[in-house]
Amino acid sequence: MRKAAMGGVAGALAALAVIPIGCGGDSGDTGTCCTTPPPAAGELEVTTVAGNLDTVWELAWGPDASIWLTERAGTISRLDPATGRVTRAGTVTVREVGEGGLMGLTFHPDWASQPWVYVAHTYAAPGGSRNRVVRMRWDGASLGAPQVLLDGIPAAGNHNGSRLAVGPDRFLYVTMGDASNASSAQDRASLSGKVLRLALDGGPAPGNPLGGYVYSMGHRNAQGLVFAPGGVLYSTEHGPGDNDELNRIEAGRNFGWPDVRGMCDGDAGPNERSFCTANSVVEPLATWTPTVAPAGMDWYGATLIPGWQGSLLFTTLKGSTLYRVQLSADGRSVTRQEKLFEGTFGRLRDVLVAPDGSVWLATSNRDGRGSPQAGDDRVVRIRPR
Repeated sequence: MRKAAMGGVAGALAALAVIPIGCGGDSGDTGTCCTTPPPAAGELEVTTVAGNLDTVWELAWGPDASIWLTERAGTISRLDPATGRVTRAGTVTVREVGEGGLMGLTFHPDWASQPWVYVAHTYAAPGGSRNRVVRMRWDGASLGAPQVLLDGIPAAGNHNGSRLAVGPDRFLYVTMGDASNASSAQDRASLSGKVLRLALDGGPAPGNPLGGYVYSMGHRNAQGLVFAPGGVLYSTEHGPGDNDELNRIEAGRNFGWPDVRGMCDGDAGPNERSFCTANSVVEPLATWTPTVAPAGMDWYGATLIPGWQGSLLFTTLKGSTLYRVQLSADGRSVTRQEKLFEGTFGRLRDVLVAPDGSVWLATSNRDGRGSPQAGDDRVVRIRPR
């Protein structure tokens, strides 16, 4: 049974632990995993700020200095980062089946004059489920009724995506999974298995390189999406049982699924290399086998936690770990990986870097695949002791 968000947790913020920064386990297939903490990193204090939430999907730093969060059953809330108080901002009628429901959230860049909140969600449609992208206007107290920007996108119990981000070009980017229909990722007429790009008021963004709404194709189930400085777009993607991926998204490019798994190395069958050549497939920056189920991602550009500046951070569900990935100067290869808090919180769905440099994590132990503990699901804060 779904529980309401509890602002009362704020009255008793619980410090879980002070954990040294470090790395454990395997490094994956690409990059080097650290064996010692960054020299100046010191120790981190981890605090539960909010709890008794139900399958948090998104954490987003709002223009109002609140942390906005979505719960898969359809609730959008605001979390006061100073007090831990959670207040409901609005609800969306969703169809929560399997991985479907309320997913990603982001904001209009001109918030003062255009206070729009954008979300993606699964809904009931004739013949089954579909996904759509909507926007809702914030009046300072609550969100208005959803306005549909794009609907009719195939949905399924698994592989719905969906993460949202507004790019420096002022367009809305949306990841959509293949909705358990692998071949759709290579079908240009389908919106499944793609990164989509929309105008902020709806409709395809002008100049989409693959026509219509499609920005890139050949994706299985991308659940992380972030713009790094310079406007470079990165995404995390679930593999089929091998080859989870970290990708640098490029306009109009093909990322290979289902004909390619990870690198163009032939492990998906004898035709993998030829498909890569014929379709100019973009190989991932890193892969993970066995899979770790990478989910939400953010860029760490702050200096609060020494040694983390200029890194990608992403959470894992199956791996129950926060990964820190350092990139080369040109952003096209991984030079270092670090595994943090492995097994500490259970399944992790999203990570958020706050303006002050603190890092916030959302657990996903009530998503039907985890083992909920008292207080799950939780939002926790990480900062130096």
